[in-house]
Amino acid sequence: MSAKTFSRAASGGARATVKQLRRMRAPLALQLPAPPPRNHVAQALALRSASSGAGRHIRSQGAQRRADRMALQRAMQQDWKD
Repeated sequence: MSAKTFSRAASGGARATVKQLRRMRAPLALQLPAPPPRNHVAQALALRSASSGAGRHIRSQGAQRRADRMALQRAMQQDWKD
């Protein structure tokens, strides 16, 4: 290059130095810790206990009354047969 030709960085002023610094900056690399190994059984149990269908369902009074009556009839029939 000839001595009369100026470099782009010198002719651009502050704007050129920002561009030059951008080129020099190292790429950002994030180091995240690895997540703990997943236990699928524990996840399924936690999901099941959190859902609304887990555990014993609440019976209405009519359903409870019928269940009690049917259990009594079953017990009476077994006693009758014995």
